[in-house]
Amino acid sequence: MEHVAVARVEDQERLENVTFGMWLFIGSEVMFFTAFFAMYIIMRNAHPELIHPHQLNVRIASIYTFILVVSSLFMTNAVNASKEGNGKVVTQNLLITAGFGAAFLGLKAVEYMGEIREQLLPSTNLFYSCYYTMTGFHGLHILIGVVVMLVLAFRANRGDFTKTYNSPIEVCGLYWCLVEGVWFFLFPILYLV
Repeated sequence: MEHVAVARVEDQERLENVTFGMWLFIGSEVMFFTAFFAMYIIMRNAHPELIHPHQLNVRIASIYTFILVVSSLFMTNAVNASKEGNGKVVTQNLLITAGFGAAFLGLKAVEYMGEIREQLLPSTNLFYSCYYTMTGFHGLHILIGVVVMLVLAFRANRGDFTKTYNSPIEVCGLYWCLVEGVWFFLFPILYLV
């Protein structure tokens, strides 16, 4: 009985350490993207003649936003199922969330190809330089999230997670919240303002 109590304390300490590490990472990423947002706002104010956001596809960006909102619901389901020790539901929800992330990336690639066909490149002006940099880094974060979710889905399907050991799923949920939160700043700054 004492061995079980020690294991639970160790599991709780591991979860706290991993969660704290993820919060530190999220804090650093928030500073990273805040620097991008500040750079863009400063450039936009200094050179308004170079900004042409009306050329961006707001409709497709609205679809991205919807995709991320819906994906977060499935990610939340995965986290909740992991707390209940339901590996099958965790696996299903992680795969669905990863699918939404892949759909986001696919639509972004379609948008990029359309812009490239119209010769709207990073070298076009300051706006497109900022646009490609910020959305590219955001896309990289989504790609990383999709890969991590696929690995975690495989592990959940294998039975690696339990009610007492589910910290990787929770940390992945925090990361996905970061990805979604960054988009909620990128979308209005780049597409609407």
